[in-house]
Amino acid sequence: MLSRVWNEGVPEVRIAASDEKHHGYTRAVSNGNPMNPNLAFWTAVLVDLLAIVALVAIGIRSIRRGNLSRHRRCMKSSAALVACFFGIYPLKLLWLGRERLPEWSGQAVAILRIHEFCVFAMLVGGLIALILSQKMHRKRNQLTHLPDAPLASSRILRRHRQAGWTAAIGAGLAFLTAATVLVGMYRRAGGH
Repeated sequence: MLSRVWNEGVPEVRIAASDEKHHGYTRAVSNGNPMNPNLAFWTAVLVDLLAIVALVAIGIRSIRRGNLSRHRRCMKSSAALVACFFGIYPLKLLWLGRERLPEWSGQAVAILRIHEFCVFAMLVGGLIALILSQKMHRKRNQLTHLPDAPLASSRILRRHRQAGWTAAIGAGLAFLTAATVLVGMYRRAGGH
């Protein structure tokens, strides 16, 4: 049973305790604890990050199979999802404010900082890989398999691959740490 309540002008959805038949999916918000807008936002962001990781994995598999165009589409799509987050985050700050970190344990804050570092590695690696891919594209690199195409230098290819792996590993670790942070947020919201 769903009911709406107003808390400081922000609607929240409460789920009655009888809805625990969903085997844990509503446990964090059951027993009258609210699903607040911050939790909803960060849950959506986690799904976005999962989509980024999935696109990166598909992109890596595609380039290993020699499908350059699919690799580029996947990587550009993952970059677009990252850009969407950074476009939406300032709006979240305006409407919902920042998280109240003083209420978090030291361990939770440390995991958040590790997450932020992983996101930073993902961003820097991804940006470098994108810049290098543009250089390779202008030179019509060796993956085009055209006999008269000039080859991209092996140095550029190696640096692109290293930057791409930095971004991919950063994205994977960012997802894992984000999931850990979100579990902690749900626990704090549920009073556990």
